[in-house]
Amino acid sequence: MDDSADILRILVPFDCSQAGRLALQATAEFEWQMPVKIFVLTVEEDIGARAQPVNAGSELSQWISAFPPAIKIHPLHVTGRFVDSVLDVVDTHHIDLIVVGTRGARGWDGVFMGSHAERIVRVAPVPVLSIQQRPHFARTAEILVPVDIHSDPAELRVCLSRYSQMLDSRFHLLYIDTDAPGIGRASAQQLEEYAQKLALSHCVTSVVIAEDITEAILKFAAQIGADMIAMGTLGNPDPAHMFRPSITADVVNHARIPVLTCPLRQVLISH
Repeated sequence: MDDSADILRILVPFDCSQAGRLALQATAEFEWQMPVKIFVLTVEEDIGARAQPVNAGSELSQWISAFPPAIKIHPLHVTGRFVDSVLDVVDTHHIDLIVVGTRGARGWDGVFMGSHAERIVRVAPVPVLSIQQRPHFARTAEILVPVDIHSDPAELRVCLSRYSQMLDSRFHLLYIDTDAPGIGRASAQQLEEYAQKLALSHCVTSVVIAEDITEAILKFAAQIGADMIAMGTLGNPDPAHMFRPSITADVVNHARIPVLTCPLRQVLISH
């Protein structure tokens, strides 16, 4: 039963930070609409890196006790570098989803950049659910999905169809047109065709003309009262990639709602 494809295998990396506690709390309180198996990882980092707090074990036990009895929890403890250890566990335990907490930004210069959460979002080979504050989901979740109508929707379709089972979801596909307003009508038609290929139920489409993609995503999310943003990202283990501007990272950094990032070989939003 544990190896069934119907079970969502979730990893929560826990580093005793406020963000780590938020990730555990959100995972414990989330009303998963499918069977889940939770792996909670603590990492004792190598000498020279940030030291693991000595009370990590006792604090983690308290948080694990907050999970509903029906949810199976698997505590893991390893020694190594934090992000490398997360990636190893993802591979070894066939993880489907990583849940991380973030402290987000103060102004535009945020603490997310350079954090464990940022690196995980950028390089994880599986979707990452980033949570900045305690989420409150209504019965039907409004999920904003920014897309690039010129990309292949196949990988996005696979990601959303699997994780839409977590919620009774209504999807809002958003295409941000950064070109001249004159092509807006053609963009709307292309977005409708893109939506048909995604084959999502309860799906509406919108085209917004804007110069700043990140700002447009965040404003539109607030406008529709979105409960979550789901978007693609280009996973890249090359450390140099972490210094390149990333719209996905900016959205995770500044959104006040959960952001689900899906690693795609073809990006949805240009990095």
